[in-house]
Amino acid sequence: MARILKRPMFNRGGSSNQGIMEGLVDRTGYANGSDNQSYKDMVMQKAKANQEILDELAPVPKTSLGLGQIGSNLVMGAPIKEALAKGYSDYVSRDDARLANMSNINRTSVGAAMQSVDRERAENAKNNSTLAIRNNIIGRAIQDDNYDLPEAQRIADYQLTTKTALQNKVGRNRLGGLIDFDIADQKQMKDRLPTLKNKVGMYFFDPYDGQIKLLTNKNGVLGFESFNSVGEINFAEPDVGSATIELEPQQDIFSPEIDDASP
Repeated sequence: MARILKRPMFNRGGSSNQGIMEGLVDRTGYANGSDNQSYKDMVMQKAKANQEILDELAPVPKTSLGLGQIGSNLVMGAPIKEALAKGYSDYVSRDDARLANMSNINRTSVGAAMQSVDRERAENAKNNSTLAIRNNIIGRAIQDDNYDLPEAQRIADYQLTTKTALQNKVGRNRLGGLIDFDIADQKQMKDRLPTLKNKVGMYFFDPYDGQIKLLTNKNGVLGFESFNSVGEINFAEPDVGSATIELEPQQDIFSPEIDDASP
């Protein structure tokens, strides 16, 4: 008796998978769908959950022996052995049909679980891929283009979502790219805005405030019209410049037409 409490399964610390517990492995924690969870485990969990719902809301009744039919056969004069044999044969036929029905239900439940897991895995793979791309864009914007983190995050969101919507709305040839200076800084505006004069009529993304900007030229005055979203862009409305700067007198007056040959 003195050896009992000294057996490995009662030892403090270390692994408990010893003694009579030898061969068992620690629980992995699949309840929350960890990355280590196998496809089979995930399907089994969902199929089990589906089956529990079916059993509660639409249970398949058990097959009864049909004693009433056996009694009726006896009353009609059938021998006991024949009545029992016929009643049992009927029971077996009905129970086989019930089992076949349950098998179909189980197959349907497992199929639905597989489709659900496949969708989740595809969505997770898509999200992981998008996250990796987003992080890469943010890293390059900070390291290569010297943007701060807030601006870099806006750039990533623009590249992954807004840019496609903007291109569909205005056309690829009217995308001007990113604004790489702060238009709230008048000195930067004065120095940099004239360099964009050949891109009048193009739409830019401003990572400093997250807005879309249309470069306008009104009577020799370059400026930006701001939009909070692609949906706000309305081609029926006239261009109204904001955050503007007047061109030097010796410069040409540029029309709002787009120069497709410009860089």
